Amino acid sequence: MDILPHVIEARHVFLAPERRDNVLLYWKWANDREVTRLTQGYGRAPSLEAMEASYDKSAVADDVRRFGIHLMSTGDIIGRCALKNLNLIVGRGEASILIGDEKYRGHGYGTEAMHLLCTVGFDMLELHTIFLTVLACNPGAVASYHKVGFKDAGCLREASSRDGKRVDILYMDLLRGDLVPDAESGA
Repeated sequence: MDILPHVIEARHVFLAPERRDNVLLYWKWANDREVTRLTQGYGRAPSLEAMEASYDKSAVADDVRRFGIHLMSTGDIIGRCALKNLNLIVGRGEASILIGDEKYRGHGYGTEAMHLLCTVGFDMLELHTIFLTVLACNPGAVASYHKVGFKDAGCLREASSRDGKRVDILYMDLLRGDLVPDAESGA
């Protein structure tokens, strides 16, 4: 397994490898419909046992790196992010992020954390391409990803649903040269 720094930091947030003692908090976020309303996990509230098992499995997996998103000022955890479905041979990985603490959404912390996550992917894991999926009904996330440098790569039309309406799933991708150097100072 690759050796990653214990803490990757920017101006307002830092990433630290996920810890098992945070699984209860992650479980609370995963079961909060307001937190997950704009994510693709919506409607699939996992049990605490399932989340613990998922954590244990990913802790030893070669194809995922998970991080907690922490405030620089206090160290409090406000979200989580990951590079998953990693293929280090071809240099590709999928990014995901969630700001679980409601009061920190919409203030640039997610943009800063995504920039850090992509920096880990490019500089430490030597990825060539990072991609993600996002619901089209989540314009704040789409704008945040564009600030980091992600480009629109495709669309699965009406591939999900929210509030009784069909919504598109957007694909976005990022190459090393697309990463915007100052996106981490968004908060």
